[in-house]
Amino acid sequence: MAQITLYHFEGCPACGDAKRWIRELQKEKPELAKAPLRMIDVHQTPDFKAPAPFMYVPTFFVDDRKVLEGNVSKDKIEYLMRSALQ
Repeated sequence: MAQITLYHFEGCPACGDAKRWIRELQKEKPELAKAPLRMIDVHQTPDFKAPAPFMYVPTFFVDDRKVLEGNVSKDKIEYLMRSALQ
């Protein structure tokens, strides 16, 4: 399984949407709750150093590869979570 990392910060509307969609997907489709997901608040993480390339939040990495950045959709997050399970 691949590791998903979501870089976000509190107060970011797009980040809030992404986190809400993750919770919804995990409830609606319980198999997605098994996707390994780590959330890192870039403002609350001491000495945070952005992985390159990194410009906006929310940003999703799978292992060490950026796959989604900026405004994302629930469908894209679902696809990402399903891909991580394979």
